[in-house]
Amino acid sequence: MRNSGGCGAARVVPREGESGLGSMLDKVTSLWRAALRRRNGGWCYLGDGVGVALTHFGRKIFLPGGDFGITPDIALHGIWEPHVEAELRRLLKPGMRVVEIGANVGFHTLVMAEAVGPSGHIHAFEPYPRVLRLLRQTIALNRFAERVTIHAAAALHAAGEVEFAVDPDQAGSAHLAIPVMLPVYSERLVVPTVRLDEALAGEGAIDLVRMDAEGTEGLALIGAEALLARSPNLTIVTEWSPNMLAARGDVGELVAWLAGLGFRFRRIERNGTLSEIAAADMPTLAHAELVMTRG
Repeated sequence: MRNSGGCGAARVVPREGESGLGSMLDKVTSLWRAALRRRNGGWCYLGDGVGVALTHFGRKIFLPGGDFGITPDIALHGIWEPHVEAELRRLLKPGMRVVEIGANVGFHTLVMAEAVGPSGHIHAFEPYPRVLRLLRQTIALNRFAERVTIHAAAALHAAGEVEFAVDPDQAGSAHLAIPVMLPVYSERLVVPTVRLDEALAGEGAIDLVRMDAEGTEGLALIGAEALLARSPNLTIVTEWSPNMLAARGDVGELVAWLAGLGFRFRRIERNGTLSEIAAADMPTLAHAELVMTRG
């Protein structure tokens, strides 16, 4: 094992009264830039295709070697989707209950585990064995096992098993296989599926759902109707890709259903602002990160 350099980092500790996403994004951005100036690498290869790095807020995270999706930004800079991180930190408070669909290697899981504190809890769903192993190691290494429950399954509309397809060079590409597939998704595997209403039947109200499930976000929500009903103050932070969603169902019907439940839609802009999106525009919206709120 050889350490490629130092791993200095800074922690994100919002000041009391700072609630705007813009100010939070400024803080996240300034902290990771400051951390980057103190870093000299920070990626440590452990062998067996696995490395470990420091996030910009000082948490250790295991990463898949050879991946050109999520690994480079975290390994070199300790960051991943800073605008999403800032919004999660703005929304979450100690003691909150969270469901994460598509936890991947756990960068945002770490962010949320810090934010909810020891009195909060996260249910993280991840079906892809390659990153599931790293997620478990990361949660254990950071001593978050008591506040993060990992579910080795895909959250969908029905329990059972489904075929997933993966690009071996992108650890975050695992998704529900569909008849028309790009040749690059050459890896196939069968994974277990659960309905959130069954997997979390013993849970009370949930405060936040974070989703990045490569087009199956709608199916996951359909399997969580009871959970949505008993969580009137629920906020959803999600990747939104109409093209990927349309391969699994009618996007217009999904939007109408969510709007009927009282959700309004806002896009998380790269500069930290939130832009209101009309329900009528949601089916044709370009790929984005969204916040959905009720009330």
